[in-house]
Amino acid sequence: MAISTSFSTALTGLKAHQNAIDVTSNNISNASNPDYVRERAVFSTLPAINSAPGDIGTGTKISSVYRITDTFLFNRYTSTSATYSNLDTQEQYLKEIATYFPDVTDNGLYKDMEDFFNAWQTFASNPNDGSVKVDLAAKTQAMTDDMKSLKNKLKDIQKSINDELNTKLDEANSIIKQIADLNKEITAHEANQENHANELRDKRDALEKRLKELLDVNVYKSGVKSTDAQGAETTDYAEDYQISLGGYPLVDNSTYHELTIDSLAGNPMIGIEKQDHSVADITKSVKGGEIGALLSLRGTEFNSEGNPTDGTLGKLMSSLDSLANGLIRSVNSIYSYSAQQSVETDVISSPETIPPDLTDTSLDSLYSMYHVLKSPVRDGNITFSVYDDQGNLDTSKQIKVAVKSSDSINDVINNINTAFTNNGVTDVEAKLVNGQLKLVNTSDGQETSKVLVQDDGAQLFTALNQIEYEPLNQVNNTQMPLPLKNGSFDIVVYDDSGNAIAKRTITVNMDSKDPRYSTIEGIMAQINTPGIDDNNDNNLNNDVDDYYQAQFLGGKLILSKKTDQNTYVGLDNDTADFGGAFGVNKFLDGKDASTIELRKDFQNDPSLIRASKTPNSGDNTIANDMLQLQYENVNFYVNGTTQENTIYGFYRGLTSDLANQTQTVSSKKESTQTLLTSVKNEYYSLSGVNIDEELVNLEKFQRGYQANAKVITTINQMLDALFSIKQ
Repeated sequence: MAISTSFSTALTGLKAHQNAIDVTSNNISNASNPDYVRERAVFSTLPAINSAPGDIGTGTKISSVYRITDTFLFNRYTSTSATYSNLDTQEQYLKEIATYFPDVTDNGLYKDMEDFFNAWQTFASNPNDGSVKVDLAAKTQAMTDDMKSLKNKLKDIQKSINDELNTKLDEANSIIKQIADLNKEITAHEANQENHANELRDKRDALEKRLKELLDVNVYKSGVKSTDAQGAETTDYAEDYQISLGGYPLVDNSTYHELTIDSLAGNPMIGIEKQDHSVADITKSVKGGEIGALLSLRGTEFNSEGNPTDGTLGKLMSSLDSLANGLIRSVNSIYSYSAQQSVETDVISSPETIPPDLTDTSLDSLYSMYHVLKSPVRDGNITFSVYDDQGNLDTSKQIKVAVKSSDSINDVINNINTAFTNNGVTDVEAKLVNGQLKLVNTSDGQETSKVLVQDDGAQLFTALNQIEYEPLNQVNNTQMPLPLKNGSFDIVVYDDSGNAIAKRTITVNMDSKDPRYSTIEGIMAQINTPGIDDNNDNNLNNDVDDYYQAQFLGGKLILSKKTDQNTYVGLDNDTADFGGAFGVNKFLDGKDASTIELRKDFQNDPSLIRASKTPNSGDNTIANDMLQLQYENVNFYVNGTTQENTIYGFYRGLTSDLANQTQTVSSKKESTQTLLTSVKNEYYSLSGVNIDEELVNLEKFQRGYQANAKVITTINQMLDALFSIKQ
């Protein structure tokens, strides 16, 4: 074997150790880079020369440079990191929200409600003191302002979450594209099955970890294999790389699908384009990562106003609205006991009105062409029930009138009146009153108590948006500003001395098939029925219907006087929340936490506030009943469910649930952080750079380099000796 062969052998060792030093140097320089995976140069022998008495080697080479990693350990690390990010995001917002709802009784809204009821207690003791009325108005306004402020703060947090969602979704889309691009580069770089795109893989791992922290996506890797990198085992994938979310692919090697971001009333919703180019809404499928945390906090279901109805914020908003709603309803029901000379509520609904020039136009055209009707009228029957002067149902008379969408409103009126006449009902007629279809007495033109709508199979009154003729169980939670409940209430008429001169009990039963008890027109009919002896004195001329006429006109409830006597009317024993639902002589305006406030009249002039039920100013019944309200159970309607609790109890439940949720998340975060630290340390002990180990390797490779250099020096000396012999 020639001396040149020995020289070449030593040169390969020199180069190989130089490469090994380069790898070690790169490890050391990236020791503080958390995204870097340490590398190991693998030495391999070159083919030997066959000779006698045996083969002689020709040197070494660096056959490969491997990343020292474990894809299974990396998956555990990224999954735990995603869980921690989810809990950390939840905790940050929950702690902020919890500061607005302290789980204590000496500050916040709880204290405001205590001050409100304490002010009523003072008012009960001093019903004629003007300064006490001013204080009551101030305490009421402070409580309602705090409720509105809390609702606004929750909306601000909702907006903050939406802004953060948009930012993080944009970041996720950017990462998805970068990963797909990196996959393309990696495939090209490793196409010869020998090269290892270590730095590109490091970049992709960092992006994958961040994407899992954002969305906790599912990552699928195939072709995973283990390799012994001369003392350090590495486990990495070699073939396909896919990412999916909610069952839909985000990345398939070098192809990708970005997430779509749609806005629902300002709330970002997440979608993904399917193969048929339609977009699938996957918002509810995103549970993990920071984005999943934001969605669980904000909610994924929304009402018509764009407020969430689920999630932490949605539940809090709904509960806060329910608290305000229950407070408004119960306070107003009690204050409706305070008698006044007449009643005219705010507009409860806005009925459609038919202009005089369209009364002969078909109902179908009124809806489709002129947009006068709220909804289309269908072919069907309207069924009417007939009652006697005492309000008893005449079972022998049930009148059905066919209605077609091709009919005009005049056709409908003529058909109804013809049917009435044919069935012996001559003292009631259908007519348009201010563009609204009404059933009135022929004698005085007032709304009748003798004929009621039992069933509207044609959906005519729904189209006209005249909710007085619709079943209460259909409109109670959708069109009524505040809901009624089954029960009863008394209509009480007082003289100017405060004496009750007539009282009539009105029944509300929304489950009844009798419209007298299950519709607004039926409730009005109970008030207006003429043949009831309220006083049991055999005198039918001194009862509730003789003093007051109930009407539902223009979407308002009206109780108007029928005599010139100085009388007053109020409610009592209202277990149906009628006064609160309709706003009869209300104390509070609004229907939820965003709109609750003291009635404008009382804000402007607190002296108008009354503690008395009767016109007698010395009576403090209202104030005492209001004081007692804080200890009584109230119905709270939360997202279709009914909860019965005291006002304080309902609020304490809200704050304690929030405190428990915050504590639970913090506890989970703490345990997850411990696990993350353990998995992270395990991962970095394998894949992170160990400076001590690298220095040992550096010294080893340096000595190897020096030894190969010594061989080359020795060969040079041998060559010099040969050349000197020749000379």
